[in-house]
Amino acid sequence: MLVSSLGFGGGIGLLIMIFVLTNTDKPNAFRYGLMAGLTIGGIFAVFMVAVLLPLDLSAHVFLSKGRYRQIWELEQMRELDVVGTGKQVLHAARQALLVVPYVTRVSDDVEHMITRAASGPSWRSSGEEMEVELTPMAENHWKVKVVSRPRSKNVVFDYGKNFENVETWVGQFTKLLAEAIAQKN
Repeated sequence: MLVSSLGFGGGIGLLIMIFVLTNTDKPNAFRYGLMAGLTIGGIFAVFMVAVLLPLDLSAHVFLSKGRYRQIWELEQMRELDVVGTGKQVLHAARQALLVVPYVTRVSDDVEHMITRAASGPSWRSSGEEMEVELTPMAENHWKVKVVSRPRSKNVVFDYGKNFENVETWVGQFTKLLAEAIAQKN
């Protein structure tokens, strides 16, 4: 609230002070600017906290569609059972990681069937690490585990970024794998 109030309000206050100085002969331009800036900045800060923050938080809650309880956990993990050849599953996992927002690099450990990705900073986080592990269950049947966690150990709150990464990956992965299997048939 303080940053929003002083940042937005300070800009408005400075604008009003300049307007009063250039358009009137009143000696109290600083006081007018300060009062207007604090008032408008305070209203803006209250609006951000009372309206926009709950809207953003509720949007993330409804994104979960009731499937997951801990969408605010720092580390998000999903497990899927899929059917396909190892090549198809590994390729779909890698391509789906490339679609996740802000991904900067992807690396494969083919021997251990693990694909890793790192995402760069965004306005909600300083970056995340993602890992996709493929475990064979039977012939052409795989258990796929995807994990997204913050790069920094000092992160206290996630703002739903890891949840969004995992959900984006799962959606893209299932779509790409279905397309690969359809092309083969």
